[in-house]
Amino acid sequence: MATTDDAPTGSLRELKKARTRAALIQVSQRLFAERGYHATTLEEICAEVEVHPQTLLRHFESKAHLALAPWREQFEVIREVLACADRTTPAIDVWREVVRAEAIEAMEPSSTVVGNMVTNHAAFTAWADKDPALVAMNSDLERRYESVLVHALAVDAGAGPDDLHCTLLAALLVAGRRAVFDRWAVAGDRRSSLVDDQLAVIDYAVASLPREAAGRLPDVNM
Repeated sequence: MATTDDAPTGSLRELKKARTRAALIQVSQRLFAERGYHATTLEEICAEVEVHPQTLLRHFESKAHLALAPWREQFEVIREVLACADRTTPAIDVWREVVRAEAIEAMEPSSTVVGNMVTNHAAFTAWADKDPALVAMNSDLERRYESVLVHALAVDAGAGPDDLHCTLLAALLVAGRRAVFDRWAVAGDRRSSLVDDQLAVIDYAVASLPREAAGRLPDVNM
């Protein structure tokens, strides 16, 4: 049976880096939830993980990058699924399942990390009001979601990457997802069905912007 002693040095180094990164995210999300984003220092996070601040900054460029790391990693997973060349499931169905799974996890977190993420999301507006970097990074993340969704929808429709119908539909889907989640998180009512509300937004977007009605839009090929 192989042991860690048998593993190549490079593999062990990458494993250690991955574990450190995960620990930094886990601890920071907990401290942000307990103390607040602005009251938590990078030095406090590093002390709990037992690493030097220089090590943290090798993983994350700034405190804002660390705070948004879970959502950026979630985006990368979704991007890979939607951009997969072998994808056979329609993009809208992939999006529906992603949003549904996300809502279920938020309502009944499978770990303390997810629970802290939900708490932190509810406080995000207050954080962002005092940190322009968070505003800019979050806006960029939303733009990336729209971009990958536009591309996937366009592939399904056999349209170009700048297809206006796909652009409008993606914008409504992404903005709707964020608006429903924000309202749910801030309200603090964990009994309400985030799942039903999120799926209702998707159904509304698809029904309101059918492809067959896009012929009147400029540069949309039917």
